[in-house]
Amino acid sequence: MEKLVKLTLSPFSPNIEVVDKMVMKVHVPYSEEMVTMQFNPNIQDYKEQDDKPGIKVRQTTFSTSTAQTTTVPFDFKANNIQDIFVENTKYTVKLMTIGKELIQGQNFLYFDFFVTWA
Repeated sequence: MEKLVKLTLSPFSPNIEVVDKMVMKVHVPYSEEMVTMQFNPNIQDYKEQDDKPGIKVRQTTFSTSTAQTTTVPFDFKANNIQDIFVENTKYTVKLMTIGKELIQGQNFLYFDFFVTWA
């Protein structure tokens, strides 16, 4: 299986993505040349696009590292492909793009990943 993941660091979109049994989250440090990612085997509560009429809060994310959390750096020099193991499944994660996206007059970093697993 495969999935293209785009994570944008803006207040208008979450910097977290669920891929099969794995949760991907942007972590610090990050820049236009590299990004650090956290991979977790589970998530307790995540509701994408769960806005209610009249509510102005877009997204609140709280994460806690556990013994199963894997934190790895990605860059285009030597670390653009990483293998992550979650619950006996091997995920191959490839950093495809680091760029900037103009959203409401402001530039925000984004990171594209291509994830494959069997």
